[in-house]
Amino acid sequence: MDATTLRIARHVAAAEFRRLPEQAIHECRRRIIDSVACAAAAYREPFCATIRTFAARYAGTPAARMWGSGERTSIEMAAFANGTMLRYQDYSDTHLGKSNGHPSDMIGGLVALAEAFHLGGEDLVTAIVVAYEVYCSLCDSTALASRGIDQGTCAAAGSAAGAARLLGLGETQAGEAISLALSSSLQLYNVRTGDLSDWKGCAGPNGARNGVFAALLAREGVTGPSAVVEGKGGLRDVAGELDWRVGAGEMPLIVGTHLKFHPVCYHGQAAVDAALTLRDRISGEDIVAIESIEAIEVQTYEAALRAMGGDPTRWAPTNRETADHSLPYTIAVALLNGRLVSADYERERLADPRTLRLMERIRVGCSAELTNAFPAHSRSRIAIRLKDGTTYSHLQNDPKGSAANPLTDAELESKFLELYRPWSDGPAARRTLDLLWSVDQLASVAQLVDAFCHAPDA
Repeated sequence: MDATTLRIARHVAAAEFRRLPEQAIHECRRRIIDSVACAAAAYREPFCATIRTFAARYAGTPAARMWGSGERTSIEMAAFANGTMLRYQDYSDTHLGKSNGHPSDMIGGLVALAEAFHLGGEDLVTAIVVAYEVYCSLCDSTALASRGIDQGTCAAAGSAAGAARLLGLGETQAGEAISLALSSSLQLYNVRTGDLSDWKGCAGPNGARNGVFAALLAREGVTGPSAVVEGKGGLRDVAGELDWRVGAGEMPLIVGTHLKFHPVCYHGQAAVDAALTLRDRISGEDIVAIESIEAIEVQTYEAALRAMGGDPTRWAPTNRETADHSLPYTIAVALLNGRLVSADYERERLADPRTLRLMERIRVGCSAELTNAFPAHSRSRIAIRLKDGTTYSHLQNDPKGSAANPLTDAELESKFLELYRPWSDGPAARRTLDLLWSVDQLASVAQLVDAFCHAPDA
């Protein structure tokens, strides 16, 4: 086992709930709450129903349940189906580093494994914190996208680590789990380019599925490559020089991940905030209607331009996956409607003539100033020029929900109660939320899954 894999494996095997900082435990609770809410919101989406139907064909022993419906399937398929639901609306959390990704993609798989093996809340929280540490530290160590590697690779490694912790594997088997996951799960960044496909929302959950499977294999004594990071043909050969270190900070990395206030790619959060601020300013002064805009100039950072404004498809999105990665579309909708919600990505709304006309007036560029501030800060500046020559400008320094401008617990609860409606509302939703706030005190994770497996039919 190479030194990097061994270092990570030792961190995994040594992790204990009693040694976690209270702040990390609280932030883990918040990530679980956010993830369950995102999954509930997407439950009735036709694509998510298709994935559940597919996964239901693969029942196994031990089994886990698909959230909402309560149907039983294999652990790996539950990881995939639940992860896809929580990822589908692009409302889940984000980590920003040399690579960017959505570590909550792993939560569905870790919950499934904990449920199937009758484990408790402390075990789940510890495993999630460990999984985030491995995922986020890999993001921080190297720019994977520049080598054509997708963030789903991080989900495979992180989930393998978290699953190894749940299964109580020692450092040798934990290392094998990570080796098996990495050697079989290098995903292509092509999934994030051009017209985006259904796989955009599945790639991370599929990585999580692979990571859980790798840990189950390691538990049975299956070995992986002996030098998966540092050896010939290993991750370092593919991704370039990397210094992958876990547990190096004073606080677990989960604490620095970002929640979302709007259902849009994280790189669009600050721009949507800026657009809403300008809309309020213009409308509030009763100067002019939104329709009187002459031009909109958007300045952002390089990663945001590449993901959301650097391709012609972003000015002509034909599906949800491309639209929620389009700065022109999301900014135009926010300006016209005064908000951005998941329903704005329904296919019939993508062809709205007013939105399309306003998108034609939007230009997107990046500046060295904003690029140099990233990833510590995700900043976007929007200038709106009216037809009478008046110009309004706003720089959004950190979007609402970022680690630097976090959602309060009350704001997170509001997001949960709004998104949870497809499963239940009122007192039942409040009871589930209270249960989630005490997830680490549960004797069995199955109690948690019980709470949100009584959804009405899709």
